[in-house]
Amino acid sequence: MRTGAAAVAVVWALLCAPPGTGAQAPPPLFGSTEPLEVTLSADFSLLKQDRRGETPERPATVTLTAPDGTPVVIEAQVRTRGRTRRSESVCSMPPLRLNLKTKQTEGTVFEGQDKLKLVGSCRPGLDTYEQLVLAEYVAYQAFRTVTEVSFRVRLARITYVDDSGQDAPSTRFAFFIEDDDALAERVGATVFELPEGSNLPAAALEPVSATAAAVFQYMIGNTDWSDIAGHNVELLQRGGSAIPVPYDFDYSGLVDAPYAVPHADLRLPDVRTRMYRGFCQDEALSRVVVARFLAARPEILGQVAVEGLDESVRRRITAYLEDFFQQIETPERARNRFLRDCRTG
Repeated sequence: MRTGAAAVAVVWALLCAPPGTGAQAPPPLFGSTEPLEVTLSADFSLLKQDRRGETPERPATVTLTAPDGTPVVIEAQVRTRGRTRRSESVCSMPPLRLNLKTKQTEGTVFEGQDKLKLVGSCRPGLDTYEQLVLAEYVAYQAFRTVTEVSFRVRLARITYVDDSGQDAPSTRFAFFIEDDDALAERVGATVFELPEGSNLPAAALEPVSATAAAVFQYMIGNTDWSDIAGHNVELLQRGGSAIPVPYDFDYSGLVDAPYAVPHADLRLPDVRTRMYRGFCQDEALSRVVVARFLAARPEILGQVAVEGLDESVRRRITAYLEDFFQQIETPERARNRFLRDCRTG
């Protein structure tokens, strides 16, 4: 009983109220779930060509409307990022990273922000790809209902203006992602830079956060990640342990992107087929993590009601999440998922 009680205390401390998260209100950008109306102007014809290596930053402007109706223009630099979605065969428009001129953000919703990832439709001419953006936003928000040790996101409707004049302006849903340094500072940690090509020992992972992240990845049907290799997770360091924070969910079954395929080594028929890839943990700890997900069930399912998501996609995502909750609704079922099928090393 003592072990179980101690596990409960650790889980709730790390998942619900890590140091620093409750001391201050969130910055303006992440203080609302209302879609933010933004105009992003840049030479998108050049950005579409930036596909390899360390891509250059291109001049851009971000335009907002002030409460009195006047436009507010913020100078910025923008560059392409990502791996799979930077491939021209996958995306006609890669994901972007904004570098805002911070002095010009004062008094705006972007105050306090510097570098921000932006996830938008990677095939702007296809409505189905805009639905992928909204589905991935749901995944980020679902994890935030479980733990504060997660990336904040803000939905936006962005009007893209091509300074080259090659493409007509268009308005589409997208979302901003909290900077990793801002996340680390918020939860009292530092970003851990894992040398390329190296792996952490599993024992270096903080077990509560690692288990929560792995159960979340199972929930959304994502296998395209590795906590020990730092693949599609941000590794934070706190108290001598590494905390994995998931990101990049386009290869998950919840999003179900048309280009997503499971890794051949996993021998899965498709990305919608779940596989638990977390490490084996103490049963008491696993029970408490599962209990946290079950308690958050209404909030997680509530995230599916995001503006702009087609009803058919909403039904598909809801059914997919309900299937997960059915799999963990009894201790025996949860034990089979996360203790019998876990990784031993």
